[in-house]
Amino acid sequence: MDVDISDILASVSRPVPAARYDPTTPSTPYYDDNTAFTDHQLLTRAWTSERCAPDLLPYPTELLGRVMERVQAQIARIEDLAAGAGVGDGSSNGGVGNVNLVLSILQTDLSRTQFLVRSLLRQRLSKLTRFAGYYTSVLDADRKDDVVAREAGRAAAGGLLSGTEAQFLRGHQALLKGFYEGSFLTGFPQKLRRLDDGGTGEGGMQEGPDLLQVVVVRCLGERWGNEERVDAGEEGVSTVLEMERGQVWVVRWGDVRGGVGEGALEVL
Repeated sequence: MDVDISDILASVSRPVPAARYDPTTPSTPYYDDNTAFTDHQLLTRAWTSERCAPDLLPYPTELLGRVMERVQAQIARIEDLAAGAGVGDGSSNGGVGNVNLVLSILQTDLSRTQFLVRSLLRQRLSKLTRFAGYYTSVLDADRKDDVVAREAGRAAAGGLLSGTEAQFLRGHQALLKGFYEGSFLTGFPQKLRRLDDGGTGEGGMQEGPDLLQVVVVRCLGERWGNEERVDAGEEGVSTVLEMERGQVWVVRWGDVRGGVGEGALEVL
């Protein structure tokens, strides 16, 4: 069987782009070409950051939209090849062997992408269920901010949760509240039945992410700092940091949460 393995690999390989970070673009670094390869790198980075960060990161709507489109196209291509669509005479030039090898490569690549997407979403759902009360309050605050922005004629900010995640969180809280009420809350005085009583501070009923947890981050931009956030008294930000491109630091999550959300830093 005369098979040129280089030609087969080239037919299913991804081009390697030149990457540059653009600090004006939130959440994702800048790439010269919006290719499947760059999206896979961004997906891997989002998966790693979500696993290592104690808090939910902004939902990568555009990235996952492009990835899922490619997944559907990949599935269709695999089905066509498996059914023999577009394949010539299998007895010539080892055609059947070539198709089987291409199918194996495509299926391996598809499985890798599906694993990253599923693991990313499971990590997010795990945080949602663990800190459901906290993220419900965040969701309510974001909704109010969006209403104010629309009334003022401004564009609404990108959401922390996707629409499906927000629906899941609402349903989860409704089921939990119904279970608690049926189990023991009805025996409490009316003023003691709220599940969000006291907020997330000391003595509150809502558990939030640990802003003091230590994380390892790398700077992607030319320079990043959080001095403005410290001066503004942002929650969890207590130490002034100044990082340069390529530096890797071990820091508290609260001090770098904003930089990770903007895409200026990545969690390792």
